[in-house]
Amino acid sequence: MDCTLFLVTELDEETLKRKIYNIMCEAVEDKVTNYENFSRLSCKYFTLDIETEDIISLDFLKEEYGMEINAEIGIQLFGKSFEEGLEVLFKIFGNILKEFNPDMVFVENGTDQLFRKENDTVIINKKLDQYQEKYLSNEIISLLKFPYIYQDLSN
Repeated sequence: MDCTLFLVTELDEETLKRKIYNIMCEAVEDKVTNYENFSRLSCKYFTLDIETEDIISLDFLKEEYGMEINAEIGIQLFGKSFEEGLEVLFKIFGNILKEFNPDMVFVENGTDQLFRKENDTVIINKKLDQYQEKYLSNEIISLLKFPYIYQDLSN
């Protein structure tokens, strides 16, 4: 599964990468490898590519989601450990929210909004396809440790 987490954060690039690395190390309970000065983080479940400088179509993203997005985390979940990896990933998202509380948009396949967090509320898209509904269960969503509502989000 290819997905992306877009963030609105006050953190500088180095601090953001280090915080995400530390959060990931806590959640994974296994080896986390960093490459390219913490721009790429990898574990047995997924790889995260953190970008703050060369975000593709940044103006479009800002307009599309109505947020001042300034960081992009590309995520490649590995198929053989998808369900376990998704659980770890949502724990990481929950810890990111707890640690520095950024607004964020989580998308699959480049455009399908699965959830977004803004103004202290997580909004879960209620217009999901059958596969997204299956893996975006209440148990997974609860790992965000944040109040949430369901709402139609444009795709």
